[in-house]
Amino acid sequence: MVHLHWSVIGHKGTVPVPSVPVPLTEQKLADIFKSLDKNGDGVLCQRELKIAFDGWGAWFPGMPTYRANRGISAADANGDGRVDKAEFGDLVNYALSRGYKVLQVLKYEA
Repeated sequence: MVHLHWSVIGHKGTVPVPSVPVPLTEQKLADIFKSLDKNGDGVLCQRELKIAFDGWGAWFPGMPTYRANRGISAADANGDGRVDKAEFGDLVNYALSRGYKVLQVLKYEA
């Protein structure tokens, strides 16, 4: 199961709230996929995944490329070298197994 961890961002910064696992809905996963699919072709290529892992905090030079390639290897069931929507859950599970977290940010007005 994929979990969602919450934090709240306000006008003066982030206010942490207790981490509560919340199952991701299919719609939320679809929204995440769409946000990563920069060229809108319906698949995630190595370049798009490299950008994603870099944004998710890959911690040394070369790590985003390494994680992107490993993520494709872990999720690419049909062997086309890309991750499609049907394979995206496996990519999320790979990222979670490597210590990345899926975050939902709630905004509020103070």
